Amino acid sequence: MNKARSLRLMVLLSAFLGSFVVAAHDFVPKSLPGGYAPAELNRDVMAAANFAVTAESKREAIPLKLTSVSSAEKQIVAGTNYRMILRVEGNGSTRQAKALVFRDLQSRYWLKSWEWL
Repeated sequence: MNKARSLRLMVLLSAFLGSFVVAAHDFVPKSLPGGYAPAELNRDVMAAANFAVTAESKREAIPLKLTSVSSAEKQIVAGTNYRMILRVEGNGSTRQAKALVFRDLQSRYWLKSWEWL
């Protein structure tokens, strides 16, 4: 009888704890505080994207033109980091690039990284 009682207790506890896991899943934020979150393709994102393309154009000494922003994320720090996938036209072809732009609290932009994909 002890085995049957223990088994019933274990099944009940498992069901009880399982319901908490399912309920808690709905309350987990989609992004962590201080982490990257999806960004709307608004004026701020477009300004950061245009800055990135202009800065990389100067660095590579070739004309580049932003054609679109495929995706963007932002991270709020002491300023804002914008992590973006960009479509860029240059040298007669269109390529994708991953760019990281930091905008400080005085609204100055810095290209932190650029990677051709």
